[in-house]
Amino acid sequence: MKTRLRLGAILHFIISIGHFACLFFLEEAFKAYNILDEMTQLCFGQTWLLYAVTIVIALAFVIAGLYALSATGDIRRLPFLRFVIIAIVTAYSLRAAIGLGSLFGTFSYLQLFSSLTPAFLAWCYLPGTSIKK
Repeated sequence: MKTRLRLGAILHFIISIGHFACLFFLEEAFKAYNILDEMTQLCFGQTWLLYAVTIVIALAFVIAGLYALSATGDIRRLPFLRFVIIAIVTAYSLRAAIGLGSLFGTFSYLQLFSSLTPAFLAWCYLPGTSIKK
């Protein structure tokens, strides 16, 4: 149980670092994932907002990693621990299902990797759903 949660935490921290690194070439990163137009539209064409959203997402990955460490007992117990772990597993399971389903339309290895990663993270966090209040 603890090993999977710790692995999930490490992966979240790595993903967070990756998002922070993308700040130096954000437009190219969005182009690689084929989401530049969607993100630009979502941010009302405001370039600074693209950076702000990326920073918030990177911080969310850090928080998810901290919740995994909290579930293992490596750091103090964070509020709503079981609820947050269940929310993480649910969100990643949905992301994986939607991503894998989209592969039937247009297949790319980047999309496959981007769909298997959340599936793996959901598996890592699954033991945390049985934490007692």
